[in-house]
This record gives sequence, C-alpha cells and structure tokens, in this order.
Amino acid sequence: MKSVYATRRDNLRALVKEWGGPTSMAKKLGHTNGSYLAQLIGPNPSREISEKVAREIEGKLALPVGWLDQEHDGQGRQVDDQALGECVRAVAAAIRDAGLRPNPDTYANLVSLAYEHTKLTGRVDEPFITKLVRLTAK
Repeated sequence: MKSVYATRRDNLRALVKEWGGPTSMAKKLGHTNGSYLAQLIGPNPSREISEKVAREIEGKLALPVGWLDQEHDGQGRQVDDQALGECVRAVAAAIRDAGLRPNPDTYANLVSLAYEHTKLTGRVDEPFITKLVRLTAK
C-alpha cells in the first residue's frame, strides 16, 4: 500500500495535467510560477504534500476535503455537481434572455464550455456565458 504522500502526489500530478500544466495550476493556486509545484510533484520532489497543503489545494480547486488522499484509479477528477448545476442554470438563463432555442447538441456544448471555464477560473462567469450564447446566435 502506498503512502498518503505518494497518493497526494499522484493525484496532484493528474490535476496538473487536467488544468493545463504546472504554470496554469500554479496560477490557480495563487503562485506566480510552477516552481513550488515542482518541489511537490516534480521528477525528484523535495517536499511532501502535507495535510495543510493538501486541504488548501482542495479548497482552491473546489474539491471535496480529502480528495487528494484517495486513490482515483485514473478516473480523473470527479464532476463538481454544484458548479455543473450553476453552469446549466446560467446557460439556460442566457439562452432565455437571448430568445434562442438551440438544439440539444448546441446546448450541451455551451454547458460544457461554461463548465470548463468554471474549472479554470474557479467561478461561474455569467458575462462569459452570455458571450458564448450570443456567439451561437450569429
């Protein structure tokens, strides 16, 4: 059985890939560059991911408490149901306000783009969603 530190490292490495690399992840976590992440998850990490650091990362990425401590069998990050629901509601409101009736595939693509943007920014960006919806009207 591997240590909790190894599990956290593996999970954080997977998240870094999902979030577009170390620089993107570092910015999301409030760092100016990826050097701190390299200390945690680089090929020869010089620091362990402590309990405190793990909980801070989970909080900043809107992950459930303890997520980094659990093995996820390569399934990737679980969908954040609350954020996804907020994206669906925001897209539906923007579509209603624009007076559009998109087909189901277009609606699904809008929600997917809104959710990806939410994962990157950490919040549901309604002005961004409104711009996406307006683009579909053209």
